This record gives sequence, structure tokens and C-alpha cells, in this order.
Amino acid sequence: MRYQRIGTIHRMLVIAGAVVMAAPLRAQSSAADDGARPVSLREAVDLAQRNSPAIVSAKGLERVAGGARRSALAAYAPTLNLTASSGRQQGSQYFQGALVPLTGNPWSYTNGISTNFELFDGGRRLSELNRVKATVSVADQTLVQARFDAALQVKQQYYAALAARESEAAARAQLDQAQQQLKASSARVAAGVATKSDSLRSAIQVGNAQLAVLTSQNDLRVANAALTRIVGSNTTITASPSDTTDVLATLPDETELTKLANDGPAIRLADATYGAARATKRSQRSQYLPSLTMSYNYSYNQSSKAFAGGNLLLVGGNEPNRQQLNFNFAYPLFNGFVREQQTLLLDVALVNADAQLRDTRLAARANLTSLLRLVQNAQARIQVQVASIAAAEEDLRVQQQRYALGASTLLDLLTSQTQLNVARQALIQARFDGRVARAQLSSLIGREL
Repeated sequence: MRYQRIGTIHRMLVIAGAVVMAAPLRAQSSAADDGARPVSLREAVDLAQRNSPAIVSAKGLERVAGGARRSALAAYAPTLNLTASSGRQQGSQYFQGALVPLTGNPWSYTNGISTNFELFDGGRRLSELNRVKATVSVADQTLVQARFDAALQVKQQYYAALAARESEAAARAQLDQAQQQLKASSARVAAGVATKSDSLRSAIQVGNAQLAVLTSQNDLRVANAALTRIVGSNTTITASPSDTTDVLATLPDETELTKLANDGPAIRLADATYGAARATKRSQRSQYLPSLTMSYNYSYNQSSKAFAGGNLLLVGGNEPNRQQLNFNFAYPLFNGFVREQQTLLLDVALVNADAQLRDTRLAARANLTSLLRLVQNAQARIQVQVASIAAAEEDLRVQQQRYALGASTLLDLLTSQTQLNVARQALIQARFDGRVARAQLSSLIGREL
């Protein structure tokens, strides 16, 4: 009787401790998302592509490049300037030792039109236009690359939130099992068919499960915060639980993926950068050629006794006028090796761009091989872990029955529980790895998979 009372008291203390520890856990579970708004993956990507600083910067670069192209086209048109001025003079002047008042009309007007047109520039304007077009291409590809980079960042954090949510569900299942096992162990200790060690080990399992729940909740909060920052939202958002189940399309074969990777966003950007470096070098060569410019100026002057605002815009008439037509030929012979230095710098930039393009192509091939194997490996791991979970659940059920009948020890039962928990976490990790690898593969080939 004495040992039974001790066992009963011990059981009550263990159960009470477990209840006390589980109480704040339920409160934390209800606030795990901190009021975050669930969004779909598509909505999160759309938000990021509107608010991402990299995309905003890329759009600004695209606008600047468009303005430069407009200016390059306008260089083929002549410049045109219209001038108009008026002035009034009054007072007196010394004439033959005497101060005499000024004579004549006090108001004077000057108007003029001038134009300038470059007849020959050694191909400078055409080369500059080609260079600007290449710059526009770089800006376009930069925007495409920024969009896929933003989508990849969103997907990584979105999948991290899903994994944390799945981990919490697995930890709660682990907690339920541990709590049930604690009750069963405490009952066996009270009945005198088990030792105190069984209930103590069961209590430890409950504590470990509670820590697993807390860890998964913290991971979810961190993922939500990172996802909110990436999409540029003022309110906290989280992954929608409805996106937890994977419905994945079949991947194209490796041959098609190789073709897509060879034309991916990173390669197109590197190729556009190389084209811009080459166009810049060609444009610089025009500095060695002469230029021929034509200019025409027309001006006239008139005066009046009173101010007449309309005279500011008058052109022609019987007033004195002047017309001038000029042709200017310029041929730079020597400018202190400035052109040669620019040529050297552009040569180096072109070689660097070529090397970067070659390395980007090789990197795309290597990444394709790695990511494709990661996706395939993750799919195989998922299948294996699903089967392992089914086997571990059946093994745990058998061990629970055997332990209840006294045919097995608590150690056997805890081993089965541990195997089930490990299999669940391995399945979650396999899903996360597969999702991220597929997202990286989409970013590499520039196509949603």
C-alpha cells in the first residue's frame, strides 16, 4: 500500500507537470502566426515583383535606357534655336567737352534664328545608337533577372513557412503520442507493473515534444517575417495552409531543360552585357574620324521710340538683317593619348564581359545538373519517407500493444516513437528541399515549373 500511494502521488505530479507545461503551449499555438494574413504563393510573388527594390531599380534603369535611346535618335535631327531681346538706352554723353543728351530711338530689338546640323560624323551617331540599343537590351534582361530572383527569394521563404507549419503539425502529433504514453506509463507505475523510470522517461518525451512545437512555431515566425520583408508588405503575411499539398507538374526531359538553361535569364543578361561592351568599343572608334558640321544663323536689328512687345518676334522686314552660313571641319590629330586610354579600358571591359559570359554558360550547365539531381533525389526521398512513416506508425501501434500487455519494454516503445518522429521530419525536409530545388531550377531556365 505504501508503494502504491507513492506511485499514485508520483503519477499525479508527473501529469500535473505535463499539464502545466502544455498550458502555455496551447496559448502560443493560437498566436503562432501573430495575426499574419495568409496569402497564396502567386500573390506573394506578385507583391514582391511590385515592391522589390531590385525590381524597382531595374525598372528605373530601363526608363533611363529608353531616354538614352530617344536622345540617340534625336542626334540625327538638326538643332534649332530662337533668340529675341530688347533694350533701352537713355542719358547723356560728352561730346566736344560738353554734356549732350543721347539722340536716336531709345528702344532697340534683336531677333535671330540659328540651326546646326552635323553632315558627317564618321559613324559616331550610328555607333552611339547601336550602343544605346545594347544598353536597352541589358536593362531589359536585368529586369527579367530581377523578377526571377525576387520570385526565387519569395518561394524559399514561402516554403520555409510551409515547412515550419508542417513541422509544428508533426511536433503536435509527437506531443499527443508522448502525453498518451505518459498516461499509460503512469498507470502502469501505479499498478506496480512498471518502474518509476518509465513515467520519468515518458515525461522527458513530453518535454522534448513541447520544445519541438515551440521550435517550429519560432521557425514559422521567422519565415513569416522574412517573407513579409521580401514582398514589401506593411502587414505581416504568411503562407496559406492550402498550399501545403504539392501538386507538381512533370519536369521536361533533360535535353529540353538543357536548351532552356542555355537561354536562361542569367545567360541572356551576360550575353547582353557582352553585346553592350562590344557596341561601346565600336562607338569609341568614331573618335578617330573627322566630322563636318553645317550651321546657319539669321538675325536682324531694329529700333523704335517706344516699347513694342510685338517686335520681339518679328523676323524680316526692311530693317537691317544678317545671314551667315558656316561649314566646320574638325579632325582630331592628337589629344594626349586620351582616345588610346579609352580604347585600352574598353578592350579590357570586352574581355571581361566575354569571360563572364563563358563562365555563366558553364555555371548554368553545372547548376542544371546539380538542381535536376536534387529534384529527383527529393522526389525519391519523399516516396521512401512516406513508406517509412507508414511502417513506423504500424511498428509504433504494435509496440504500444505489446507494452500495454507487458510483452515489451518502454525502451522499445520509445525507439519506435523516435523512428516515427525522425521519419516525419525527414519527409518535411525532403519536401522542402524538393520545392526549393524546383524553384531554383525555374529561376535558372526562366520558366515556371
